[in-house]
Amino acid sequence: MRRAILFPEVVAARRMRVYETFTVHFQRAAKEVAQLDGEPSLASVYVSRSTWDRWMAGDIKGLPRHPTCRVLEHLLDESAERLFAPAEPAAGGERRPESGEGAPHVAALESFRLADRQLGGGHVYRSVVHYLTTVVAPGLFGSTEPGEDVEGVFGAAVVLTEMAAWMAHDAGRDDLASGHFDRALRLAQSLTDVTAGANVLAGMSHLALQTQQVDIAADLARSGLARLSAGPRIPVLSARLHAMEARALARRDEERGARQALDCARDALSRAASVPMSPWVAPFDEAALASEAASALLDLGALDSAAAEATRALELRDASRVRSRAFGQVTLARVLLAQERVDAACQVGVELLTVGQSVTSLRLSSQLALLQNDFDRHRPVPEVRDLLSQMAAAARHRRLLLGSLALPEGPQ
Repeated sequence: MRRAILFPEVVAARRMRVYETFTVHFQRAAKEVAQLDGEPSLASVYVSRSTWDRWMAGDIKGLPRHPTCRVLEHLLDESAERLFAPAEPAAGGERRPESGEGAPHVAALESFRLADRQLGGGHVYRSVVHYLTTVVAPGLFGSTEPGEDVEGVFGAAVVLTEMAAWMAHDAGRDDLASGHFDRALRLAQSLTDVTAGANVLAGMSHLALQTQQVDIAADLARSGLARLSAGPRIPVLSARLHAMEARALARRDEERGARQALDCARDALSRAASVPMSPWVAPFDEAALASEAASALLDLGALDSAAAEATRALELRDASRVRSRAFGQVTLARVLLAQERVDAACQVGVELLTVGQSVTSLRLSSQLALLQNDFDRHRPVPEVRDLLSQMAAAARHRRLLLGSLALPEGPQ
């Protein structure tokens, strides 16, 4: 029997709404409880996905087993009886409002984004697709009730489908990514707000850059900017689109156009604080812009400027953004090698292997393989030989991890 219980609210408040994120924290809590209670068997307690889905839906018949309750209480600082008891209604019997100013899917979006940043898209892709098909899709195709936010449901569908595209790309499935992007763009046509469609075009432009379709990347970025010109002012999204255009122009060695686009991106981002952030727009901040600028300047051969931007990106990006920092370190190492600063590049490479080992991203693995080739040209240097040995061992380990996260074949 399904009922509203407190558990989903508690895990959402602790930013554990995604199964994979919850599992990481639960396993850590299980080990802590095993030590605290002197019960080694507690370290192996786990929560299956089917159990998690039932808890989140309130489909429960009684309390979980005692060991599970013990770990949950340690992790969430709430008694099991309270976690699985009926949620208290809001004052006056009114429906408890969702987070995000009434948008029911905003909390899920933020949870998915957090898990993706920390773990990599391969871990989270299935959860996003599951959420789309079981939670969002009924709102798209079901009967419309009075007061229902249809625009919000379609907005969530667009953003989550675009997010699934990036996660599929991160896991090495560009065929899935392309299909998700196309569906997201078609869904965006149903919205009166052009913002969601422009956001999808920014993602498509970025993917085109990753797959070496430089001319298409430039066209997609410009199409996104053209859409925004007819809608509300969204400086963060404008900045991202200008940055994508700059990256594409730099690949084509059009230095003047690339630098102008970077200036436009910086100008747009400087106005971001004056405009409320939309939940349907992917985050893009100064660290992200510095990272994109570093890559563009490296392609243009402006090595000193590229090194400054790459260093700034890492200074601005906090430690929780593991994957972003790893990509930034790859860029910085490439710039340092191009400057013949081999010792400094080796130091960055060692840090990269340490912090990046927890991220299961095929895209990151591909970048590491290219960086390994760059280092190989300096093999006579003893420090480089040591680093290459570490990189080879790390690559073998990552291949095993990525193999276990292979996405299913066929359309999703």
